[in-house]
Amino acid sequence: MTSTAIQQSTDTFHQLSQKIQEFLDKVNDTLSWVPGFLSDLIEPIKQGMAFLQQKAKEFWDRVNQLIDQPGSPDRLHQVAADWVDRVGNVVGDISGDITLDKLQANLDWEGRGAEAYKATVPPQASGLNSVKDLANQLRSSLDNLANGIETFWVAMGVAGGVFLVGAIGAIAAACTVVGIPAAIAAIATAAGVAIGLVTTAIVSVMSLVNTISTEQNTIAQKVHDLGGEWSKSNVGAMQDKSDWHVMQ
Repeated sequence: MTSTAIQQSTDTFHQLSQKIQEFLDKVNDTLSWVPGFLSDLIEPIKQGMAFLQQKAKEFWDRVNQLIDQPGSPDRLHQVAADWVDRVGNVVGDISGDITLDKLQANLDWEGRGAEAYKATVPPQASGLNSVKDLANQLRSSLDNLANGIETFWVAMGVAGGVFLVGAIGAIAAACTVVGIPAAIAAIATAAGVAIGLVTTAIVSVMSLVNTISTEQNTIAQKVHDLGGEWSKSNVGAMQDKSDWHVMQ
């Protein structure tokens, strides 16, 4: 599923592409009616158009690669929720069920095996709570990444909108040879502002990605450490019948 922010930005870029082409067509159509003796007026316009096309190319070079890989905030939110619903909450419930005050074995059995069993249960409950905590941390990290991607695409939509407004205004001004230079200046200025906004958005989202990457590495290390620290049952003290005695 494509998020609303991504879809709106994509629509804006599509409109922008159409309007830029409409502007180019409008300028070419206007210039086609200019007589040859006014060629001195046309040359500066051609130079301005070349500059504008370079700016447009710079803009699309940055935007197109992002459009091809927009990310999926909705999917990230879903995965984040699954970690809590399917892992964190489940192991949290199990942890609550195996606390010593809820185990019937403590009331029915005594002896070496019963004591070993009681010594094992609290650390394992603690380990399960650690898993729940890690699931919650992972959810927070993924939600932050999803929100960051949404914010990024809102900023991209704003950048595209600035360029689009400039293009629409330039089309209106390009109906005469006299108006074309000003139109080119206006749309080129809008392109420059848009490029600056895109650059800022990219820098911001890359900073967020680096932060999330660090968080994910920390979580992965905690998972690794949890596996090595997990409390193992003292099976040797529980395996013989003589280790267990029914309480009298």
